[in-house]
Amino acid sequence: MLRVGIASGLLGLIVIVLVTVAVGRSAIDQDALVEIAERANGLLMIASLLVMSLAFVFLGHRWRVLFPSDQKPPGTGLAAILCAGLLLNSALPGPVGELGAAWFAHKRYRVPLGTSLAAGMGARIIGMVVAASAAAVCFVVARPPVPADYRSAIDLTALLVAILAFGLTAVICRPEWMVVISRQTLARVRPLAGLHRTVREAADGLIGLRMQGATAYLKCILWSVVAHGTVYIGIAIAAWALGANPSMSGLLFTYATTTAAVIVMFALPGSQVGWDAIFLTLLTTTAGLALTDALAVAIVVRVQQLAIMGIGAAALTWLVRTAPTDEE
Repeated sequence: MLRVGIASGLLGLIVIVLVTVAVGRSAIDQDALVEIAERANGLLMIASLLVMSLAFVFLGHRWRVLFPSDQKPPGTGLAAILCAGLLLNSALPGPVGELGAAWFAHKRYRVPLGTSLAAGMGARIIGMVVAASAAAVCFVVARPPVPADYRSAIDLTALLVAILAFGLTAVICRPEWMVVISRQTLARVRPLAGLHRTVREAADGLIGLRMQGATAYLKCILWSVVAHGTVYIGIAIAAWALGANPSMSGLLFTYATTTAAVIVMFALPGSQVGWDAIFLTLLTTTAGLALTDALAVAIVVRVQQLAIMGIGAAALTWLVRTAPTDEE
């Protein structure tokens, strides 16, 4: 109980700091904040938080489908582990969260660490492929409304996202190409030789996933679509709770692009700051939200992620207490 109390206190402090910093860096005055609070629908705000949080259950099942048929942990347990991984990612470089989640799955469910890591890595990449593809298709088909001053920048962003989708698809389909490229680049630079070994090990893990067959990949894609769709709906509910009327195509492009861009900031600790900056910018340029509404939606999303981190803290305690020992 003491640990839960400490975690709750820290969570509340973080929320206050984030809100203060976000408001302080914007041109929003106190009257604007009062106006947002007065017109916000509290029930819809709570609904948006619950809907977005539900996505982690689907992410757990997305991870699960890439495990071998005789080594499949429960999807809800993996969802809890992903919450713990998000907690680690909030302060440490991205790979630490991924490695930590794989290690907890290995210890809790007695699956080989390499299998857990490969499944998690494959699920993460497929999720980014789905997000990047959704952003590219949305931009081409729906053409979100973009102010003239930002059209060139958004066009370039859409092009980069499409290239990212193609590149990540190649990584999943032909991971051997990663090794070939790394051998011609990283391996030739002595200080980066260790990174080349990491790329080779990652490629070996992705190659091993082929044994799961096309059906597993298809299921992973479907779970990714469901998870991303759930978060997208949750963000839309948050905007509606403020009385805003966002462009739904622009909102989809905003969410999908920001999610896909995480890979660019993957190795940076606290990369959620960059996520917030991209998200806030696209909300105002492609989704058509006013700055006050965009900031409020961004804060709602961040509060939801902070709540998930609180669940992650509880999950860490549970995992440590219930993980089987080597003697068992």
